[in-house]
Amino acid sequence: MRKYAMLKFLFTAMALLLAVGSLALAAGCGGGTTSTATTSAGPVTSFDKTASIMNEFLNSPAAQQTISATDLNKLLTSNPADAPLVIDVRSATDYQQASTSSPGHIPSAINIPFKTIASPDSIAKINAELAKHTNKTIVVHCYTAHTQSIDVPILYDLAKSGKLGSPAPKIEGLDWGMLGYNSVEKPPAYNNTYPLQTAAVQQTSSFPLPSVSGDLIAQAQKVLPNMPGRLNVGADQTVNKKPLSSYTIIDIRSASDYAKGHLPGAINLPYQDLFKKVGDAYPNLAKIDRSKQILVTGDRHDLEEYVAIGLNLLGISQQKSNTGALGFDIATWNNTVGRKFTPADKNSLPTVTGTAPGGSS
Repeated sequence: MRKYAMLKFLFTAMALLLAVGSLALAAGCGGGTTSTATTSAGPVTSFDKTASIMNEFLNSPAAQQTISATDLNKLLTSNPADAPLVIDVRSATDYQQASTSSPGHIPSAINIPFKTIASPDSIAKINAELAKHTNKTIVVHCYTAHTQSIDVPILYDLAKSGKLGSPAPKIEGLDWGMLGYNSVEKPPAYNNTYPLQTAAVQQTSSFPLPSVSGDLIAQAQKVLPNMPGRLNVGADQTVNKKPLSSYTIIDIRSASDYAKGHLPGAINLPYQDLFKKVGDAYPNLAKIDRSKQILVTGDRHDLEEYVAIGLNLLGISQQKSNTGALGFDIATWNNTVGRKFTPADKNSLPTVTGTAPGGSS
């Protein structure tokens, strides 16, 4: 009898254990369906966060919006009390003086040179000026829309992260920069018909990605002091006096535009997919060879600069030379492609001189 009681106890205990296990399985799997345990993704890194911001920015047409010179002038003159905040990111000298390289500055514009836009002092200055504006829009401009486009994603992150107050201001670049508003600079020349390649260049190698520390703004403070402006096409099919073979060239246009003709040796990495993460990898960023200086090309020089600063913020650059954008896009290499500055883009709108907005000293 004692043996029988012991066996009965064991069978009862086993039945209870099986019942409890079944209930736990049902609760964990949504009603009795089996599932395979998954390994959670690794911790989100600073690289992930910055790449995510760049991916979001480059896939948001509203975030990349520009304003024409004539539309900006209308806003500044028709209702000055409700005008946007204009930030001139050129040098202090060219902001203040009329010379052979500058007509002065746009009335009401403040001056923050582009390499300092992410500094604490600059952020404090922007917030102080925004407080004076009911129109929570920032229009940023430079000479030709290149360096302003380096700053636009940084300002986008500042606004999105709440560092520029609430509501977050809208960020816009000035189409063609001061070149379109009122400039003494010569417009770009589109005289070249250098060779274009139609056959796709395949990148089969994969390169390890760097690690970064700090958020996007912390990275910007490190990167901006060494950020190049545009890299210009020169004689003898050179860029900044170096042959194309000395660059890792990425063409950020669509696959169809790339197939119509691209710089010899350029690989195609469309900007909308460049910063996307797939699983735990960044397959497109991993295709970029950092042993040479990286040259970004396309048919919009603002997009080129957006990508160039994004790559630099992630440490995707040659160690001795930061990633740069082709000056005035692919049209300066071959005038049969790309977007061009035309006489219709040129305006002679009012400018002032002086050390402060409105022309005061």
